[in-house]
Amino acid sequence: MLDIVQQTINFYFKYLRAPRIEELEIKNKKLLDRKWSIFVTLYVFWVIKWSAWNIKEIEENIVLEIIANTIYALTKDSRFDRIEASDKENIKIRIDEIAYRWKPLSDWMIDNVDPLKRGVIVIKSDYMKSATILPNISGKIMNWEDFEPVLSKKLSEKFDDKDYLVYEIRTDKETNL
Repeated sequence: MLDIVQQTINFYFKYLRAPRIEELEIKNKKLLDRKWSIFVTLYVFWVIKWSAWNIKEIEENIVLEIIANTIYALTKDSRFDRIEASDKENIKIRIDEIAYRWKPLSDWMIDNVDPLKRGVIVIKSDYMKSATILPNISGKIMNWEDFEPVLSKKLSEKFDDKDYLVYEIRTDKETNL
């Protein structure tokens, strides 16, 4: 999957558009038969620069999901500066594939989430806002209290778990960091 992200990045910089499947070299053809939720995170010099994901798979297959999320991360992630051509050579990739579908957490369970092994997806009860923190995404997130300020920043409001549904996730990760 890393090679699909890398090919998509290279294609985008060359043609300034998303590639079609037939324009990429897909080594693992089984990916064309799978639907899955994928998170694409792009780093430059060990710092997260861009990312994109879907709570639930949207595209026809995992390859299209990877392409769509890579292009979104490169062009529309408004939390970060736009990508420059000079960044291209320094981009490192992390792909997270949700391996464990969400388990709603009770108050007791929330306090015991191990951020090295589990992540969270929070969804506001009116479904107007959501945020995700992937497992083992930052050395600064070591317990539930560390999640809260990060979620508040991502949500652009103070996070209060009484206003949000909190789900636990586990992912399988591929990276070239």
